[in-house]
Amino acid sequence: MYDHETGWAGRAMGWLRALTNLILVNILFILGTIAGLAVLGLFPAAVATQHILSGMRSGRRDIAVVKDFIQEYRSQFRRANLVGAPFWAVSALLILDAAALSSDGLAGPVAAVMTALLLAVGVLTFLVLLCAVAITAGRQESPTAIWRYALALPLASPAMSGSLLLAMVALGLVMGQWTVLIPLIGASLPLFAAGWLIDHRLAAINSQQRLLQQATT
Repeated sequence: MYDHETGWAGRAMGWLRALTNLILVNILFILGTIAGLAVLGLFPAAVATQHILSGMRSGRRDIAVVKDFIQEYRSQFRRANLVGAPFWAVSALLILDAAALSSDGLAGPVAAVMTALLLAVGVLTFLVLLCAVAITAGRQESPTAIWRYALALPLASPAMSGSLLLAMVALGLVMGQWTVLIPLIGASLPLFAAGWLIDHRLAAINSQQRLLQQATT
């Protein structure tokens, strides 16, 4: 990201520009979410944010953050919400299950197993969500294809999934200690890190597929 800048002054300016863009796109993410009344705004805002961050990761210098965000938000609004709809449903079920589990007063091994299963499903849903946002931002696939790919990717890539979890936990701990960072980079930095890890894995998969195709021809 902006490593092509020459000299220490150029690199410092590049990193300062990157930080400024992270803060700006985080503000746009918040505004985009609010504009869609949260439920209809969260996923389009996340996809538009990931689109901008992808350009930053590739070192693009011609990013018009506000213009590009608004354009991507509008163009992806319907598709992003179609992709996001199942996650709202699963999240609601997880919340209801957690509430039922806590109110039933279960104890012992049964409660431990149920809690572990609920936690596992919640973690998997979170990983699939991150993958779905990155794939929606980077590919013109149908919502059904994105769901399949986003579900398969974390299950088939344990190293990526572990790295994602560690990165999100680490960033969560940092944000918890310095809460002033949340309105500044609370969404943009986690999405930046998640997008980098997911894009890296997708690039590796595409490279492996090309090698297999070359070997079979």
